Amino acid sequence: MKKPGYHGMESHQASLKKKEGHNREYIRQSQLGEGSEVIKGNSKVDVVRADGMKESVKGGSRTQWSLYSENRINESKLSNKGKEAFSNWINFLPKNKEEYLKTPKNFSQNTNVIDLYNVYKDTPMELIKYFCGYDDIDYYVLMDKRDNTQMVLNKNKFFNKIEKSIKRVYTTPGGKLSIAGGDKDVLLFELELRKGKNSHRGVLFGSTLKQIIDLFK
Repeated sequence: MKKPGYHGMESHQASLKKKEGHNREYIRQSQLGEGSEVIKGNSKVDVVRADGMKESVKGGSRTQWSLYSENRINESKLSNKGKEAFSNWINFLPKNKEEYLKTPKNFSQNTNVIDLYNVYKDTPMELIKYFCGYDDIDYYVLMDKRDNTQMVLNKNKFFNKIEKSIKRVYTTPGGKLSIAGGDKDVLLFELELRKGKNSHRGVLFGSTLKQIIDLFK
């Protein structure tokens, strides 16, 4: 029997995570009751309440807040300095992923991340609000896998608490931009440039969700 290749395993895991996400959305819809609606697709909005309020539902262990292309970032409301920094960071990688796959070691340390650091070291909330959908979402529903509880936070409470919790912004040798905070100074958010087989040159903004949830406990 032929064993699945790396790409096959990766695609299977991605499919499972997508199904888990859909299940969470329908669980939340059932809690809200009649008149609420699950929004399908890649929108920031997962569920719309009967009163029209929009929710983002997050769960699992590793949370992907956004996976954006350079074009989407260029069309955003980020400052021109910010867009230029993102462009320098992204264009460290060749556009042709096959070129990258031939010599991946040549692209293991993206020093262009310093451009992002210099723009956002004092204003990380600009990134957090953009990638977490501040303009699109009214409430964030955070489901905790550790004890099967959840919290529902209006966006002002969500972002205000995060802003007060941030302690530092730093970069990694591989070229990630990281935002840490909370009582234990843990990693809250991370910007990563995807490489290779899937979403080559995609800008991933992610979290370990339990560390975000713990800010509100």
